[in-house]
Amino acid sequence: MAELGEFIKNRRLARNWSLRRLGGEIGVTPAYVADIEANRRLPSADLRQRISSVLEIPPEELEAADNRLSPNLREWIEERPHLITLLRSLRASPESDMLIQRLTKFLNRRSPPKIPRGFLVTWESELRAIAAEASAWSIETGGDLFGRWHDIPTILLATKAGPNAQRNNAHFRLDVDYLRQFSETLASDWALRYFGDWHSHHRLGLSAPSGGDRKRILSIAGRNQFTGMAEIIVTLEDTRGEPTIRIHPWLYDLSSQNSGPLPLRVKVSPGLSPVRQALLARRVLPEQEFFAWEKISLQRIRIGSDAAPPNLEPASDVDATTRERTLSQLAEALQNESGSAVEHHTTGFGCVVVANLEEQNYLAFALGTAWPMTVLEVHRLNRDAGTAELIKTPGGLVAPDIPGILEIFRAAKANEKRSSHVDS
Repeated sequence: MAELGEFIKNRRLARNWSLRRLGGEIGVTPAYVADIEANRRLPSADLRQRISSVLEIPPEELEAADNRLSPNLREWIEERPHLITLLRSLRASPESDMLIQRLTKFLNRRSPPKIPRGFLVTWESELRAIAAEASAWSIETGGDLFGRWHDIPTILLATKAGPNAQRNNAHFRLDVDYLRQFSETLASDWALRYFGDWHSHHRLGLSAPSGGDRKRILSIAGRNQFTGMAEIIVTLEDTRGEPTIRIHPWLYDLSSQNSGPLPLRVKVSPGLSPVRQALLARRVLPEQEFFAWEKISLQRIRIGSDAAPPNLEPASDVDATTRERTLSQLAEALQNESGSAVEHHTTGFGCVVVANLEEQNYLAFALGTAWPMTVLEVHRLNRDAGTAELIKTPGGLVAPDIPGILEIFRAAKANEKRSSHVDS
């Protein structure tokens, strides 16, 4: 069989394509294609996938033509000294070609190519947050994945690394102390579970987890008795314009013998994750820069080897747990402010949260049912007189914006005290 470069060249010429045409189809320059065909460059796994797609070459044929070692394969071999010994013996054998052919046929029968194993669900904001942070560094970086893992892993927050994370050209290490503290906060406030991390492979160009990545994830899963974890590898492609950011999600299924990593498909909900929206509204954890997701357009992001940006799923309402946590945190904040128990009444339009101002006077917040539970109206109630006075509030106020709601409550309480002083 021809070497990889010659094999690609033959397929290109069979279509009567120029170097420029193939380069345009796979997102590289004509000179880059020429280098590949002359075996001066080894295409990355992502680039091989695109070449396979546009030239309609089965991936296994392209892989078989690649007789050089990728960094990922070299690392895997170096981690197995017995395999190095076996390769040296094979090289010295007069029947090496025959033995290699037999081994290849055996492995092709026993090891079909990996196919995606289910779905990973996330929000558009979290993909864009990962892409923004990855593209902001010229060396490896990363962060953590928090969400809920029932039948389908769902990411509600993809974070930046902690302040003491370690980075270099080929290595990234999380800030473990920061992660532990952050995990406890998200678990108690939002019932979110840490179930993996994301990190970039800037210089390595690997779209799959390295041997070190796999060991780390499996170690974390073992310590925490997790039956499933996820990992996202990010690679950046230099094009003529802005770099394209590729998201490669992987599953570790510790409940089965084939623990992984196995590739995952992605379903993307439109817009802003409810947890990110709540944290933005509360103006907490400034080091996370929760607004940074807006810096990268979804049009620059690809999932795996896809040629186009991810499609967005139809918009759906937020899960019950997030809604309940938001309302309970709002009630707790109003209770701390008022010094009295807060009432919660379910209505046809949503709910009403009532907090005491002074004696018989209360403030009632009417909240809509659809996320982010817009504050529809605020009334000052006098229960002795049976009256309700509409309070003017700023537009766009929502339940996750606890600081904004508390500001209205404090203003009403201060006004109540002034009225009481005048009456006396």
